[in-house]
Amino acid sequence: MVVTGLGMVTSLGGCVKQTWSQLLAGKSGIASLTDDYVAKLSTQFAGRVPAGVLPGFLNPKEARRMDEFIQFSLLASQEAIQDSGLDVALIDAERAGVCVGSGIGGIESIEDQHNVLLEKGARKVSPFFVPGTITNMAAGNISLMWNLRGPNLCITTACAAGTHNIGMAARLIATGEADLMLAGGAEK
Repeated sequence: MVVTGLGMVTSLGGCVKQTWSQLLAGKSGIASLTDDYVAKLSTQFAGRVPAGVLPGFLNPKEARRMDEFIQFSLLASQEAIQDSGLDVALIDAERAGVCVGSGIGGIESIEDQHNVLLEKGARKVSPFFVPGTITNMAAGNISLMWNLRGPNLCITTACAAGTHNIGMAARLIATGEADLMLAGGAEK
């Protein structure tokens, strides 16, 4: 069993190379938040993905239908596939799967749609609310993007979700249930 490709979208950059170079330079991805609502919060710092990482990655219609944690996972999966050199057209799609988890999923979109419900009523809540926010949709959208039709799992275990999903993917390969797994975690 080997890791053949890596993909990352982090507060230090939109890819492995950017993130790694920032780490080697001693940079921190943590910064003060300047949003108006933050003044009322006791914690006023966070690690945010830099602006400009996602625009143009998906068409605007697709992007509106999914929380950014799903978009981040798709972007990282694209980098991992490219980094591996894998030609997905040549693999047995039934033996290739996805195991990507999230601690919460689309919390920002959940909050946004809650506000829509309160301010405008139930008829104005997006019909894509549930499929655009639930934790397993990162794995689901990755499998659709790359036509990976093998095992598709999402282990949701808070901050350990990414690690647990990588471990489960390794087990699926070790037990012969899959030949290839794209694994990790996504959060916003």
